[in-house]
Amino acid sequence: MSYQVLARKWRPQNFEEVVGQEPITRTLQNAISQGRIAHAFLFSGPRGVGKTSVARILAKALNCQEGPTPHPCNQCQACREITGGSSLDVLEIDGASNRGIDEVRDLREKIKYLPTHGQYKVYIIDEVHMLTKEAFNALLKTLEEPPAHAVFVLATTEPHKVPATILSRCQRYDFRRIPTSLIQSHLEKLAGQEGWQIDAEGLALIAREAEGGLRDAQGFLDQVVTFGGDKISAAEIARILGVTERGSLLKALQAVIQRQGPALLELIDDLYNQGHDLQRFYQDLVWYARHLLLAGLHPEARHLVAVADQEWEEIAQLARQAPPVHLQNLLSILLQGEEELKRAPQPRLALEVLLLRLIHLEPVMPVSAWLARLEDLEKRLGPGPRRAAPPSPGKTAAPQPLASSASEAAAPKAVTPEPPAPPAAAAAAPPVSGVETDLEARWQQFLQYVQENGDGPLYGKISKCRLLGMADHRLQVEAGRSWNSTGPRHEARLQELARAFFGPEYSLEIKAQDAKKAGKIPAPPKKPVDLDTLKQQALEIFGGQWVELSGKEEPQ
Repeated sequence: MSYQVLARKWRPQNFEEVVGQEPITRTLQNAISQGRIAHAFLFSGPRGVGKTSVARILAKALNCQEGPTPHPCNQCQACREITGGSSLDVLEIDGASNRGIDEVRDLREKIKYLPTHGQYKVYIIDEVHMLTKEAFNALLKTLEEPPAHAVFVLATTEPHKVPATILSRCQRYDFRRIPTSLIQSHLEKLAGQEGWQIDAEGLALIAREAEGGLRDAQGFLDQVVTFGGDKISAAEIARILGVTERGSLLKALQAVIQRQGPALLELIDDLYNQGHDLQRFYQDLVWYARHLLLAGLHPEARHLVAVADQEWEEIAQLARQAPPVHLQNLLSILLQGEEELKRAPQPRLALEVLLLRLIHLEPVMPVSAWLARLEDLEKRLGPGPRRAAPPSPGKTAAPQPLASSASEAAAPKAVTPEPPAPPAAAAAAPPVSGVETDLEARWQQFLQYVQENGDGPLYGKISKCRLLGMADHRLQVEAGRSWNSTGPRHEARLQELARAFFGPEYSLEIKAQDAKKAGKIPAPPKKPVDLDTLKQQALEIFGGQWVELSGKEEPQ
């Protein structure tokens, strides 16, 4: 007997042997048991997940000698013919090579004939999305009302290309990608039945490389066994499939986290000399960084990472060496650099620069850690002098309240509901003639405080004002020329800043400018224009010459 690849040798022969498609197989079994068999089915899904295999099992279940039955015997003549592909009642049509209207017309002519041995005539059209528009239109009426003995099974990897009129006349079953864990367990079963010794890490590499397709996984297993014989290591499997060995990925991430630049560059040099695809290494590194992030954030999410138990322990141990926020930043930068690496004219140089950038990435400290450090620092420094808090967060703290006299600064004020009596020095100070030196200095500091904690327009208006003096905790200020355009909101903000700077008991009293000073300067009187000047201006404007009349003519 000629050699058969694993995908054909171990093709499932009943619904129970189908891997990873339990909702679909159970529904079909229940439909057969209850006699609710549709006339048309649409099997959609990625390659190598069991669409054609389930279609053949369905044909055997319908035409079995004991059937229709959800458990075909695989021993009767009909089952053996369908398994061998020689049954006259099951027609498998390739939609890519029989996509024209003539082939569909021929199918319509033959569909009226009764089956030879079984009860149903099953038409399996693979890659049905390749049919032309005319072929779909010709198939439409037959697909909607086929003979009672005809069942259509349409299989496709691109259901969006099938017309809606065809989809509406079929029962649609979406085949999903098979989980990596199921593929790995199935490969272990096949290896045991074949007598091959392959460790779990090597089978995990094959299962991950298949990307959800069991047929691809069986093909990879057949390939590595052909290369290495009955016993093969994970390193050899990685070299055959072109994937990066997990040990190299773990060393690369360990060098990044521990900031070992020379070790990382040496690892890249070894991979380059061994002929590895650096872009593929980078893609595998991104996925491994994802595993590292899951181990750091959610250690209980072990089932989301398809690695061996020993490898998971190494990943979890490495993840504990860096905070989760830093691991998340590493993965984000790796994802952003993938497109940059694809466009780079020198992939090796671009890869080295990108990974060295990860090494020099500073770890991000969580906000909770910063707050804990600040609280600890406050406890060490102890309580400081109480200050009036500024109105806006993050601004400069307000200075101590202004003391209007030496006695007031030395003795604390009694807390009474009534405002204290005005200081004698401030009450006796002349309002306009002069301002004390320290008060003027504090006023300049207040202007700077307004500039830092207020806004530009408010500082521009208050800087044009002139300090007159202080009386009864009221700073008397003469308004400038631009103060008339100040609104109530700006005045309230200015009073708030004054209380924050000088003290809560202080306020500003803005006095209007003196009318004599604010009045406009009268315009100088106009000088009379003499006749000679008027003549000169007229000649300059109109030109010509001036004519003097000798006398007036008398009217007749």
